[in-house]
Order: sequence, then C-alpha cells, then structure tokens
Amino acid sequence: MLTVRVAAEQLVRSRFALSRLAELSCALEVLTHPERAPFAASWVAATRPRLDLDAVALVHALVGHDSPYVPDFLVPLPAGYEPDLDTELAGVAAAPARTVRRQLARTFPGRLPDAVTKVLDRGGERAVAVTAAAQLRECWRVALADSWPALRRVLDEDVRHRATDAARTGLAGILAGLHPTLRWDGTRLTKDTALDADVTADPGLVLTPSVFLPFGAVWNGAPGEVLVGYPARGRGTVWSAPSPVLAAPALGARRVALLADLDTSRSTSELARRHRLSPATVSYHLNRLCADGLVTRRQDGHSVLYSVTEAARSLLAALSPG
Repeated sequence: MLTVRVAAEQLVRSRFALSRLAELSCALEVLTHPERAPFAASWVAATRPRLDLDAVALVHALVGHDSPYVPDFLVPLPAGYEPDLDTELAGVAAAPARTVRRQLARTFPGRLPDAVTKVLDRGGERAVAVTAAAQLRECWRVALADSWPALRRVLDEDVRHRATDAARTGLAGILAGLHPTLRWDGTRLTKDTALDADVTADPGLVLTPSVFLPFGAVWNGAPGEVLVGYPARGRGTVWSAPSPVLAAPALGARRVALLADLDTSRSTSELARRHRLSPATVSYHLNRLCADGLVTRRQDGHSVLYSVTEAARSLLAALSPG
C-alpha cells in the first residue's frame, strides 16, 4: 500500500498544477494499454503508427512495461501552475544519478531491459536522465503537441471546478472525491499498490488532473515531493464526435449542433475542425449565439473560449429526443 501523510499545515499548502510530462507519461502508458482509456481509441489509432519506438527506445522501456511502478524522475514536480515543456524536461535531465539508480532498481527488480542497459553502458545514470529527457521531447512532439490545447482546456476546467468546490468545502473535501482508488481519512491519502511506500508530503500535495489516467496515481520523485494525479472531469469530450441534437426552427441545425458541443469550453478553431466548417462561419454563428444569451466568451491566453449558458442548457434539454 502507498501511504501519503498530510498534516494540517501541509494540507493548507497543497495546490493544483498542470503537468505536461505527467500527461505524457499517462498517454504513453495508454498507447501500451489502450483498454485503459477506450474513449481515446481514435488518438491511439492515430498516434501508434507515427511514434517510432526505436527512436524512443529508452522511454518506451521505462514506461511501456508491465511493472506496477514507472520511474518518478520522468515526472518532476511542477514548480508552478503550468510550467512549460522545457522547464519540465530540464528537471528530468537534472535527476541525480542516485535517484535514477534507485528508481531503475525499483522498476526492474530483475534484469534491466536492453534499451536501458545500452544507455547505462554509454554514460551511466546521468546519461539515462539526459537521454530520457530528449526522448520525452520527441514523444511530446509526436503524441501530444497538437492535442495539448484541447487537453489543456479540459484539465483547466477541472481545476476551476474543484477549486470552486474547495473554496466552499476546503481542500480536504476535494481529496475525498478525487477517485475511489485514492482514499482520504483526514490525515492520510492511501492507494492499494503492489509496492509499499510511506511518504510525507512536504510542503504539501500537488494535485494534477489527467485526461488519460483511468485511476488515481502518485509520483514521488524526491523526499517530500508528492504529485497526485486523478482522472479529469469531462475527459471523454476531448476526442468525442459532436452529438446530434434536434434543431429548434428559430436557431437552425448548425447553431444547435455548435451549442451542444460547448458543454466543454472550446475555441473557434476547435469547433471549426470538429464540425468541418470554416472558422469564419463558426465565428458568425457564435456571435449570434452570444447576442442571444446562449453562449459566453472568455479570454484564455491567446485564445477565446466559448461556453454555453444555463439558458442554452435548458434549451438543449428541451430539444433532446429522450
């Protein structure tokens, strides 16, 4: 069993974060075990032929095995809410040799895979860390770079929702509802695992949602550093096709279809791609829907995201065939 001890002073210092490498690690595991995320089947089918496993042999050996443990140094603790990819990869490359050595032994208690031995023979544990960082960059480019804006919106919406709940009930209430595989008793977060560990989160927990995780997960790369991953709300919407909805005569089928696809916030370009329309056409319909009070818009970095209003939800419920 894995036990993470969280005293009151550590609980108040806990926070949320988005981690590209945590999501990438989970995504690479899904490529090996696609049954864990059936809703991402289209992503798996598109990504598998594009990823050259020989070019990322070390990372594939570290992540794509059947051991219950994946080396934690592959997912460094995020220093802020959303560190950029270069910062996270620098953390992987800088992993201490003793940490890499210990985690390799934990991952492979028997014989090391040839891909790992080859790198170790060339430059030791430091070479493993540096090579892993370079190969993770390539995995990111092929597997997630194009999908990240859509994934990030789902992850960010999950954090917004849970942060709002935490403001009402406190973070302890959030921990109790992350996922059934993660149990919270007020001072300890536990998870049934094949490997026993007892760690203390200091200065506090870092919570990160994931589109790919089918269950709760914990990364403990260094003493006191505890990153807790959990399945994000609405994760199935990333690759889902727009659902057909009966059209209201005053709105038309096209606008109703766009409304029905905005339960998760999306940008004009994402809607255009999903509905096979030009961005100009989508923008026109969104402006009319905003004017009718059915859609709201908000700035998110360089993008503008659109969401349905409660009035739109009521309308869509009335239009649903069932």
